[in-house]
Amino acid sequence: MDYDKKPVPKSIAVFGAAGRVGQPLADYVRYAAPDVCLRLITSSAAAVSGLQNGYPAADVVVANYLDPDSLKPALEDMEGIFVVTPSGLDEVRAMQNLIAAVRAAGTVKHIVRVVGYGPESTLDQVPEELAARGGDGSQHYIAKAELARSGLPVTFLNCGATFMDNLLLASGGIRDRDLFIYPPLYVPFVDARDVGEVGARLLLSDDVRHISQFHTMNNGQDQLSSEEIAEMMSDILRRHIAYDGSRETFMKELGPLLDQRAGRAGEAEYRWDYVQFWENTNSVIWSLNNFAERMLGRRPTTLRAWLMEHKGFFGAAPDHG
Repeated sequence: MDYDKKPVPKSIAVFGAAGRVGQPLADYVRYAAPDVCLRLITSSAAAVSGLQNGYPAADVVVANYLDPDSLKPALEDMEGIFVVTPSGLDEVRAMQNLIAAVRAAGTVKHIVRVVGYGPESTLDQVPEELAARGGDGSQHYIAKAELARSGLPVTFLNCGATFMDNLLLASGGIRDRDLFIYPPLYVPFVDARDVGEVGARLLLSDDVRHISQFHTMNNGQDQLSSEEIAEMMSDILRRHIAYDGSRETFMKELGPLLDQRAGRAGEAEYRWDYVQFWENTNSVIWSLNNFAERMLGRRPTTLRAWLMEHKGFFGAAPDHG
């Protein structure tokens, strides 16, 4: 099939290179396009040595979206850029700084930006109280708007799903009490590793039609309720896993862990309210699609396969001899 071509980047900068999406992306680029110059960007100096050891041929740098002076050298001479941001970031400042650094470099051919929100939804549908708290409930709309206005060659990779590895948050309750503690939800799923590979394939594609597109992806196979997830876990672990979807248990058991990981108080309350907004709004209907399968050239990872691979984290079934 004939289509207009875009230049395939000869150099790619990967933000969040030590993370659950950035690292698989870097792995795929290294495998599929070993001649591409990789620049791995991390905001944590502690991650530098691990990245250097894992990717000895890559350039590893420390940069922060909110520090313009760090972004300029990080993006110098880069033709492809993968952008993923942490929850709670000031996306206006972050994306304006990024745009300025990209323009200063003057070499970009393609940017892939990860976002995550309901397809066709808009920021004005998010309750004002939730939007005012920042985080995933509002920041991705803001980031998309900033980048779209910039006129830069951007593809938006929208995760219309929850990451499978979010379930690791509930591993303690499953190991200790055969209890799956998780908010009530009914959403599609996706493996973060597949998101990274799709991002890499977009950057390495010569199909110009991806530029300016908003591609929503999930694994095309799993759209499950929390109760159904507990049933699947029971089948895999060969013991009954009960489900507790109460706010009280979630806050008591997982609140301190979420606050600690985020480095701020109130993260657990925000996460609960964010999930419940999407579950109870009439503005979004989550649905499975085959975009990931078409980009990957294979079926994406299923939740059952992911749980089988990681069942050691949840406690394997007892050995009855």
